[in-house]
Amino acid sequence: MRMDNDPQLETVAIGNGEVITRERRYSVYLRGVIGRAGSRNRMPLTVRNISARGLKGECAYPPRPNDEIEIELPGIGAIVGHVRWGDGIAIGIAFDGPIDPTLAFTRNRPGVRRSGLFAAH
Repeated sequence: MRMDNDPQLETVAIGNGEVITRERRYSVYLRGVIGRAGSRNRMPLTVRNISARGLKGECAYPPRPNDEIEIELPGIGAIVGHVRWGDGIAIGIAFDGPIDPTLAFTRNRPGVRRSGLFAAH
């Protein structure tokens, strides 16, 4: 199946001349909050890139790999996911289901409606 025209996919070189197709990652600077699922404790999260199925972010006291987390992002709302990796303050998060990452860029546009808390499916 050819996916050259899919706007949610991008082709990137990974070294040794190899090229892969992956979900488009949007380079961003978003401020949100993160916390372990079921906990009321939240801390600031800075998102560095986001795709339909995950993000790379930074926070002062990151959750551990495999922790279930809840994130709140402007324009998108609440997202449930799991920490996939951690490296110091940087973390990679996989969402439990896909989201539309472009909603992060539409938060101040008139007429754009946003839902409340939801789990990405």
